[in-house]
Amino acid sequence: MDNLNKKILIVDDDETSRSLIRQTLCDYKHVYEAADGVEAMAFLQRNPDTALVFLDILMPRMDGLELLVRLRLSPKFSDLPVIMLSASSEEDVNQRAIRLGATRFAYKPYRMALLLQMAEELLVLPRKEVDIAPGSLDAFIFSRSQAIDSGILVIEAKDDGTLSTLYFTPTYAMLCGYNTKEYSALVSASSDLSATIPSAHFDSFRMSVGMIAEEKMPMAFYLHVRRQDRQTLTLSCLGSYFAQKEGEHPLVCLIADTQELETERGGEAELPNERLDRLTGIANRATFFHSARRLIDEHPDEKFVLGTFDIDRFKIINDVYGTQVGDSILIQLAASTAREVLGKGVCGRLGADVFAFCMPEQRFDIEALLQSQRFLSDNLGLAYNLVIHNGIYPVTEPKAEITTMCDRANLARSTVKGDYNKRYAYYDEPMREAIIAEQEILNDMQKALDTNAFVLFLQPIYSLNFEKPVSAEALVRWNHPEKGIIEPGQFISLFEHNRFITNLDHYMWELTCRYLADRRDRGLAPLPISVNVSRVNLFQPDLVNDLMELLRKYDLTPAMLRLEITETAYMDDPTQLITASEKLRKAGFKLLVDDFGSGYSSLHMLKDIPLDVLKLDMRFLGDLEPSSRAATVLLGVIRIAQSLGMVTVAEGVETKFQLEFLRSAGCDNIQGFFYAKPMPIDEFEVFLDSSPIV
Repeated sequence: MDNLNKKILIVDDDETSRSLIRQTLCDYKHVYEAADGVEAMAFLQRNPDTALVFLDILMPRMDGLELLVRLRLSPKFSDLPVIMLSASSEEDVNQRAIRLGATRFAYKPYRMALLLQMAEELLVLPRKEVDIAPGSLDAFIFSRSQAIDSGILVIEAKDDGTLSTLYFTPTYAMLCGYNTKEYSALVSASSDLSATIPSAHFDSFRMSVGMIAEEKMPMAFYLHVRRQDRQTLTLSCLGSYFAQKEGEHPLVCLIADTQELETERGGEAELPNERLDRLTGIANRATFFHSARRLIDEHPDEKFVLGTFDIDRFKIINDVYGTQVGDSILIQLAASTAREVLGKGVCGRLGADVFAFCMPEQRFDIEALLQSQRFLSDNLGLAYNLVIHNGIYPVTEPKAEITTMCDRANLARSTVKGDYNKRYAYYDEPMREAIIAEQEILNDMQKALDTNAFVLFLQPIYSLNFEKPVSAEALVRWNHPEKGIIEPGQFISLFEHNRFITNLDHYMWELTCRYLADRRDRGLAPLPISVNVSRVNLFQPDLVNDLMELLRKYDLTPAMLRLEITETAYMDDPTQLITASEKLRKAGFKLLVDDFGSGYSSLHMLKDIPLDVLKLDMRFLGDLEPSSRAATVLLGVIRIAQSLGMVTVAEGVETKFQLEFLRSAGCDNIQGFFYAKPMPIDEFEVFLDSSPIV
């Protein structure tokens, strides 16, 4: 592969630093950015062929050292070149990064020529992927290492027998009852692990370390740590070496589970304050898992429910009212939940605006929970309707992991997200079957792309004046070898969620351009075709360049390839959409807005964004009658669009009555089954022979 085509990822929370490095790498065609380790991990999982990473050390959510550890544990990224970026001159920090697996090091302010030289040197290195057996301990360690909230401790076993702390994550420090600064001071003051591992357990820990080193294989073991409150916490760990240099052996301990707390005098103790969520005062994530597990185990004859809930679009509250108001809402919501749950069961904050509860089924009253949530919303004193969605899992498998129960509740919650009329959903077997079906789709998606199983269908768009095709829309169908044709409604939303939609978009654009070039080369009349641009791709900085490069490849003009965007993209990020739209129109592309009127920002979108074509979905209007309110709304929208110089297209037209109404309303074009359904290219060509283009 040409090195200039290899993927490079820049990970830094400083936008200016990312921009400077991107400019330095201007000759490279595929340079991407992430603002922290969480975003970077998600990108790398979608793009395992990434060839180089620039990685800042200090970042929110997941810092550079933690991401580096996770990469070195991954069979996919164990030898991925990583250039660490540091503003620190502390030799200790930099040396730790090198021992944790950094390939190169660069200091701020950057010498851009040196960064470029490093990139050129590292991009020529061959990459290999380590094979791991499915179901093996290696595979389990890999899966745990990808979990964002895993506690991680990295120790260094030196040849002289000493053990010292090389790195730890904030989650691990929290388990030990410390904040990051306190735990860092503790390990800095001690040359070995004696300050954090009780003497009674030190020898067994040293023995585990020695066995992993001797066998050169991963191993599960127990780690006993002394907390700040002098209690001993037993952690189930997975240990693995990811590097072995002469005299230095970094051992990664991944926390697999939290066991019982004991005081040094023996016996159980009260849950300490360090195990409570610091903002809301209720149980934190680890404590909730611990308490829910105990509650279910101690009452084997009881049936339980476990639920999760969150605030819809909570980010907007922080953006509009500030984080102080947002924090206040979380505190009030926690207190409201505690009043409803405690005494019956347990509750906790899992993170951000996500909360969870577990209680006996016979004591659970969903209406009482909803009422407490509505009461909170009504009494906030804000000009904002607080919408909370709940997912409930009736615990049918009491021995399952609490995390699994939460995942099932989350899945139920996801089915009502965005629904302002339905505030809760229960997990059930049909939902489980739907998950399995969705997982099958996700398992097959890359193979489908590689084997050209995604095919191009075209649906004509007709002029109402001439009753002839004037353009067409490109639509995707999945020709599955076992299931036959799969409609896009079964996979598009899944691909948007896991961002595979970016790959599918580019694939469909290529098929469309290839077809347009083929028509031109056969001397046939030009036919503009509109393609869908997903929200994910719409906000990519390289979108215009990627599209123009594709047009140059097939010697086409932007007028031939029209771009369809959805109204929901405006709801996600209006400012970014306006910027993206201006760039696309400046490059010569015509913009169509799809499903107009189905969201909540329609008029704002017309006001703010210069659009060329407005596509109205007839289905959202329901039964259309001349005297109905729907007809009045549709007529008004058509007139507004035309007064703004926009062409109107009505989608989903199926009846003669709809056609005649649209004609009388002055609609320009229609698309729907009344004239033609979506069809594969060969059928579309035959269709055009019988109905020539205007």
